Amino acid sequence: MVSMQTQKAIITGISGQDGSLLAQHLLQRNYQIIAPVRENYNTINLQALNIESHKNIHFVALQTLADINSIILEYQPDEFYHLAAFSHVGQSHDNPQKVFEVNSNWTLKILQAIKNSSPETRLFFASSCEIFDSNLSEDVDENSPKKPSNPYGISKLAAHNLVEYFRDRYDIYSSIAILFNHESELRSDEFVSKKICQEVVRIVKHGGKPLMLGNINAKKDWGYAPDYVKLFPELLKLPKGDDFVFASGKLHSVKDMVEVAFASLNYKISWKGRDENTIAINSSGETVVAIDTRFYRPMDNRYLIGNKEKLAKTFNINLFTPYEKWVKNMVLFEYQKL
Repeated sequence: MVSMQTQKAIITGISGQDGSLLAQHLLQRNYQIIAPVRENYNTINLQALNIESHKNIHFVALQTLADINSIILEYQPDEFYHLAAFSHVGQSHDNPQKVFEVNSNWTLKILQAIKNSSPETRLFFASSCEIFDSNLSEDVDENSPKKPSNPYGISKLAAHNLVEYFRDRYDIYSSIAILFNHESELRSDEFVSKKICQEVVRIVKHGGKPLMLGNINAKKDWGYAPDYVKLFPELLKLPKGDDFVFASGKLHSVKDMVEVAFASLNYKISWKGRDENTIAINSSGETVVAIDTRFYRPMDNRYLIGNKEKLAKTFNINLFTPYEKWVKNMVLFEYQKL
């Protein structure tokens, strides 16, 4: 067995929220990290964590699918974390071909490369709650019916099934994290959690136009990304690969997040109106939140809640970071930036 000091891990998607947080976590454990990246990759998250120039991260060029095999063959990693994905659900409807190329084809290529060139490598795959049936009325676990309702979810389910197939057919060690929504200070701008935090800070500091949102009653099972990411390596230390739901087990609405964000800066708001005429006003009577129906999305009423029981029992988890605390963390991060 390779010692902890010489553990090698490949991380795809290292520049994203999860990839950068995972890299930080593994570097603290003295890992050597190989990071396949495209030309002109984004370094904002790595800079925020002060690891962009870390001596134990080796960036390698990734231009075509064929590069994956040569990278795995050359480095023979102990662990492979496949986090890279086309991950915006709404945008997936506009370009399903690209979604499948990135989410499904790349996963297949990685599995084939591990099978052929580095069969001892342990694979971690980031799946998604979007693979589940949209009409489920009970908490979803690892065995709940899977019937995705968008190209992103369909592509993720295809990749999920491929990982399970290679695990069963070729005895490739692989573990799957079925990830529910998880946020952090490093979340990219196109996600509503980041939009809320940025806009609330702008309004509190400078005033101006209101925060425009779609269905504020839409609910998600939201968790804190650092809580989840630190468990990724633990999945690969189990005697055999397995599947785990990563979720908070609680629902919060967009409206809840707005309220917590303003409260984090001691800024009082009150709500008026109903449905698309709902607004929030401040203590001076100025509108600070309003509804724009163009932001409404199909499936806004899809209230999936994850059952984290298997994860909690396997890794003896008592508590994740409370919702109000991590939303406040995100708001204060934006406040200090602005």
